[in-house]
Amino acid sequence: MLDDLRRELGFALHHTFHETWPDVLADRPVYRAWDGNYAVSRFVAEGCARRLGFEPQLLPLAIDTDRFQPSDGRVRRVPVLLHPARLLPWKGVHVSVEMLAALANLGIDARLVLTDTQRIADWDGELDDYRTTIAATVARLGLQDRVTYVRARYADMPDLYRHADVVLYPTVGDEPFGLVPLEAMSSGRPIVASRSGGIAETVVDGETGFVVPRDDVASLAARVAELLGDPALCARIGAAGRRHVLTHFDLHRFATRLELLYRARLPRPVGTG
Repeated sequence: MLDDLRRELGFALHHTFHETWPDVLADRPVYRAWDGNYAVSRFVAEGCARRLGFEPQLLPLAIDTDRFQPSDGRVRRVPVLLHPARLLPWKGVHVSVEMLAALANLGIDARLVLTDTQRIADWDGELDDYRTTIAATVARLGLQDRVTYVRARYADMPDLYRHADVVLYPTVGDEPFGLVPLEAMSSGRPIVASRSGGIAETVVDGETGFVVPRDDVASLAARVAELLGDPALCARIGAAGRRHVLTHFDLHRFATRLELLYRARLPRPVGTG
């Protein structure tokens, strides 16, 4: 329909690949004639090239750095770990829960905050099933008094980051891009994330956060323990992360770049050169 309207009305049409899978665009690749095609990460761009035989222009996403601001970075008496993700299996929430138990075995008392929301399409019942699995894992490991579930709106996220000592994002599936690491870094919080898809393009391992293997509870626990035991390291990584996002992933710069792309490809009025 959009392609028909584009031809009929003569407007410019741009399209962004947020992830890649063989679908109707493979059978009818109308997008190839459009005015701009973008991928949110090199991971997605390479996936398009591999699956569709077409590589879009790289245009990484960005965040509102004015909304996600740093605050006091002191580690609390009982540290707070935040895993801000939908409760879906590929988001690796079970890894964070098991990591919390591993920390307890090391004598480290910490609290884990999990965000929970119903505002997504749950076609296969994954959300309810996984929530039940997580609750059962928390009970089995005796962590009921250390895990908190928060029904968070987007407007609540800046405060959640500010009240966290370390942010976790150990996804076990292919993450097309991942906004959580950017939000954490913009908030001046150290991030420990898995080596998954586009995450390796945003988190500089050892500089703006730590990147660990997927589904590796021991590696995740080791990095979190290292951060909790070294407030100076937390502060240094948090500050580096903030600078990194301001330089490469700031929403205002993204909007300027996108506007330039749009303007460069506007249809010329009839009768002009």
